[in-house]
Amino acid sequence: MLSDLRKSLNRRHLADPAYAFLFDEDDSGESVALAVAASSFDVGQADLLEVVAIPIRGNRLLTSRRLHLRTGPSAPDAASRDQEQAALDLLRFVGARPLVGYYLTFAVALIDRLVKPRIGVQVPNPMIEVSSLYYDHHRPSAGRPAADLRFDAILRDLDLPERGTPGPLADAVSSGLIYLTLRPPAA
Repeated sequence: MLSDLRKSLNRRHLADPAYAFLFDEDDSGESVALAVAASSFDVGQADLLEVVAIPIRGNRLLTSRRLHLRTGPSAPDAASRDQEQAALDLLRFVGARPLVGYYLTFAVALIDRLVKPRIGVQVPNPMIEVSSLYYDHHRPSAGRPAADLRFDAILRDLDLPERGTPGPLADAVSSGLIYLTLRPPAA
């Protein structure tokens, strides 16, 4: 209920009607694994360098349908765009689908900072933080150690492939795999 009220209030503040689709009901059954690379972890100052979004449908990561954007002067010319445009392209790609990720609050806060001046609202999508799913799965109890919520420790404990070279593509794939391993069964 609270999320419906929040959605309704956000919809009223939408400055660009071209983004009204963000408030549509999502009936795709998909979610999107999201990861970003930034120039720092200071969300107020960081530059968005790269963003990766991978659709998740059923029990599959649809890596061939991923969105992979780079920004700034170091990006290849064909894929280079400014930060705001990359964030807006991400919103169009994601639509109203839920977002999945590790340290997702940082990624979404960075995107929010870039899109809010243009569209008037923050990203309204539901967010699924994979470290929270893992914590719920591995809740500490008597005789059981506290959950190690580091990204690589979660992957190891769930017997999932290592990330390899860290970066947004590897992070999005790994987040998606954690989600597929731990998500609650469909009702």
